[in-house]
Amino acid sequence: MNNPGYGNLKGWLVARNISQSEVAELLGTTPNYVSKKLNGTGPDFRLSEARKLHSNFGAPMAYFFEVNVPEKERKGA
Repeated sequence: MNNPGYGNLKGWLVARNISQSEVAELLGTTPNYVSKKLNGTGPDFRLSEARKLHSNFGAPMAYFFEVNVPEKERKGA
């Protein structure tokens, strides 16, 4: 995977004492799989997962759509 991860979402969860186990339970998966998604070593969050995290925990939807494209890979760079 070439995913930069979800650092802002991860920090947001930590700041609110929401564990990866709680996220995993909500999404019907394992804490390990949630960790992989957050760290960019697994797949991106699906829109349905983002909606659940937003509805249940108030996670900002913008955190699921951030683009961290390295400068050297941007058009015109």
